[in-house]
Amino acid sequence: MPKKAEFIKFNTIKEYINDILKMRSSESAVKLSMKEFDSAIETVLKEAGELAKENKRNTVMDQDIISAVEKHLGKRNLTWQETAEEIIRQNPTDLGKISKAINDYIEKEQGNK
Repeated sequence: MPKKAEFIKFNTIKEYINDILKMRSSESAVKLSMKEFDSAIETVLKEAGELAKENKRNTVMDQDIISAVEKHLGKRNLTWQETAEEIIRQNPTDLGKISKAINDYIEKEQGNK
């Protein structure tokens, strides 16, 4: 059985709590946070890999990581500018689909008035 992935290091967390938070930490608290963070990272990376495979790629890309993080760690609310930037990053085919969906929504809303 392969060794459990270790992405987070003990001293990294210990030093952050000490240097940035200006607090002390118990060894068990640091080890628990390492276990939880490592598990979350592993879950996100596995999901990103699956997304890449679904899209017939053997390269994990930004959009795979973003989707996996949102799915497993929660979403954040975007400003309208950030939303626009995310939309603009899409490929031309998806931009066409987004445009069609927006036009369909506008037509539907105008029909309801």
